[in-house]
This record gives sequence, structure tokens and C-alpha cells, in this order.
Amino acid sequence: MNLTQIKLNRWTEILSSFDSFGFLTTSQVQRLHNLGGVRNALRILTDMKEYLHSYREGETVWYLNAAGRRTIGSETIRKRNQATRHIIMRNEVYIARRPELWRPEYAVKWDGKEIVCDALFRTGKEYTFVEVDLTQTMAANERKITAYKELRDSGRWQARYGNFPTVLFVTTSEYRKGRINDMSGDLKMEVMTFDDLK
Repeated sequence: MNLTQIKLNRWTEILSSFDSFGFLTTSQVQRLHNLGGVRNALRILTDMKEYLHSYREGETVWYLNAAGRRTIGSETIRKRNQATRHIIMRNEVYIARRPELWRPEYAVKWDGKEIVCDALFRTGKEYTFVEVDLTQTMAANERKITAYKELRDSGRWQARYGNFPTVLFVTTSEYRKGRINDMSGDLKMEVMTFDDLK
């Protein structure tokens, strides 16, 4: 196959983003790589199908296969599972915000306690904790919010990094958004639906 250098470079960039983000929909690849319309993105991804697995869930979801991993030297094997939709929704936050620093599944430990956020990101000097609420119980969300308040009140984060981060909760409905907002109390929180992100 005689691919031009421009095409090869684009393919490598796209394959590398799958290594970073795990699972991406056609429209997410389109927005991440400025590929014009969705049809153009689909054409490019279809051309690359020897390097990618795909399945449909609303729209087509893509991820690296063995050939794709070999091409970019990735050793991370991903399989479709119950967490896949959660990962795709977390990626929506990245695409909407385009932060300078992005750490998925970030753990913070203090005083024998630990909280794992879905992602931590930084824009300028400001940090944000990300929580993706798809199927969590409200009790689980409340426990998470309580843990963030405990971390804030300990002062440990502020001593090391400055201001305590905003907690960004992204959820599935206006009803859930209202419930989570009601729990926030004096915690600096931003609550939105996935539709608000776009």
C-alpha cells in the first residue's frame, strides 16, 4: 500500500490518540483531529480498519487491535466491557475542555484516605476533578462529594498545589443534575449533562 507521508502522519496521530483515550466514537475522532465532517472521519477510519476494532453503540466506537498496537508500539490491550461507555463519556470532557494536563483515573491519598476521580485536569493554574455519573447510585455520588469535602478541609491539596479544584460532575439527565447540585453544599462544583458539554 503506497501511502503518502501526510496520510501516514495523520494515521499515526489518530492511532496514538486511541492509545491515550482507549475508546473513541467516529465523531470524537473527527473533533479531536479536525477531520471536517463526520463522513470524512468515517472514510478515514474505514481506510484504517486493519489497525482498529469497531462496534456500534449509537454510533461506531473504535479502538486499537493488535496491528494498531504494533504500529505505534503500544502494549495496552483493551477489550470492550461495562466500563467502555464510561470511558467514552470521560473522553467527551477532554474534547470539550482541551486541558493542558489530563490524568484519567487519578488517585489522591491523604491521612490514610483515598479518592479516585475519573480524571484530573489542569488549565492554566486551575485544577478540576472530573466525575462521570452514568449509572452511579445517588448514595455513591454523595459519598464521593463528602470525600472531596474531607480532602478540601484537610488542607493537604491546597498546601501543595494552591486553590482546591472545582469538582466537575457530568451526568445523564436534568433530574440527576439537580440531585447532585443539591448535594454540593459549600463545595465548588460544576454540574452539567453530557448535552451541556457539546
